[in-house]
Amino acid sequence: MPGPSEQHFNVDHFLDSRRLGPVHYITTAILLLVMLVDGYDIFVAGAVLPALSEAWHVHPSSLTGVFVAQQAGLLAGVTVTGPLADRIGRRRMLLACLTCFGLMTFAVSFVETPAQLMTLRFISALFFSGALPNCVAMISEIAPKRVRAGLISIVFCGYTGGSYLCAAALRYIIGPFGWQGAFQLGGILPLLLIPIVYFFLPESVRFRATRNPHDPSIARLLMRIDPSLRFTGRERFVLDEAPRKGPTRPVTALFEHGLMRMTLLVWLSYFLAFMVNQLMGNWDTTIFHHVANLPYQHIALMITCRTTAGIIGTATAGFVMDRFGASRSLSFFYFTSALLIGGLAFVDLGSTTALIIFTLLGYTMNSGLGGLNAQAAITYPPRMRVTGVAWGSGIGRLGGMVGPVVGGALLSGTPSTTSIYLFSAMPELLAAIAIFAMAWARSAPPDDKKASASPAEARA
Repeated sequence: MPGPSEQHFNVDHFLDSRRLGPVHYITTAILLLVMLVDGYDIFVAGAVLPALSEAWHVHPSSLTGVFVAQQAGLLAGVTVTGPLADRIGRRRMLLACLTCFGLMTFAVSFVETPAQLMTLRFISALFFSGALPNCVAMISEIAPKRVRAGLISIVFCGYTGGSYLCAAALRYIIGPFGWQGAFQLGGILPLLLIPIVYFFLPESVRFRATRNPHDPSIARLLMRIDPSLRFTGRERFVLDEAPRKGPTRPVTALFEHGLMRMTLLVWLSYFLAFMVNQLMGNWDTTIFHHVANLPYQHIALMITCRTTAGIIGTATAGFVMDRFGASRSLSFFYFTSALLIGGLAFVDLGSTTALIIFTLLGYTMNSGLGGLNAQAAITYPPRMRVTGVAWGSGIGRLGGMVGPVVGGALLSGTPSTTSIYLFSAMPELLAAIAIFAMAWARSAPPDDKKASASPAEARA
């Protein structure tokens, strides 16, 4: 039983009132590097596919199973790594993931058959999936509320940057070292990050407070953030969220204490957003060339404009959400995306107007995708935050599997760009409605509000 002289110290209030300092910058930089390496290791198989098929004298289509296995591993991994991180800690889970997918990726450089490659990519993907939700949770749990979504967006940029790292590997690694060199680089980089994460990345102070409110390491980290603090050793570190009695089961907790509506809306948003993203990402080139008869030079220009705008959107979406509110901003991004996609149905895809629309669409779609991670992070309290983000992204990957299938069905027979883009606009519109409904779901009973977020977060 706590003694009569015990003093309560509210960690949430303290962290939300601080200015950004060295601890925030170091944490953001390390998590950005983790996401960069994770993104590279996920995308590298696709980048080296032509070199791999030539080396093995097989048609690229015969390696489709490798990507299916990787997606299956990503989906299976989030169901395990999320709840496990909410039990053992975000930092420990990141270290385990970096170690395992680093070793597995390096091992790929020694495979000799597609079956071996498929097996190792599945195992690697189990641990790839642990990086994103843990990075999102860690940055959200140390950042002040006023810039929380913005810092999440910056960290998430590392994932997108992984594709650019793959492009560098194509240019400088595959020539002298072959496809094996690209995988060896993908194995070495996460292993190099392990000592950096171990020595310089602090465990989430909010997570520590949920596990042991008297943990002395909490005081040490808080004094690194604000050196003027002084503690007596009798502090009890508390959060705005009321503690729950009994063992924590993060997965079932997603549906308890008024969270069911929010969880279903988060999942629906992820599913619809990833569905459209993968539908268009996989089939846009085919639509432009085979349906709209555009030359590859013009297609390359459109893809480049969209990608550049997408990176800008990923980097800035969180700051927009911090300024105008998470649900309001995300609803705007998805509603605007629906209008832009619908607009593509009625313009000449080879025109300047279409290029402008496509560029704007790159910004709004990537802002929406990146913003979903911030939305999920502020929806769930620390005791289940990694699980909430991980399972949301897992549902999104299901939508990502459905998207290409739907795209293939739309392109069968005698397709038209009008029907394809009008259909593709509908899921984006539904996602906007689902996200708008989240704001409504936050408002009603007090118990729901307490369960879904802290008072400060509920206003987001």
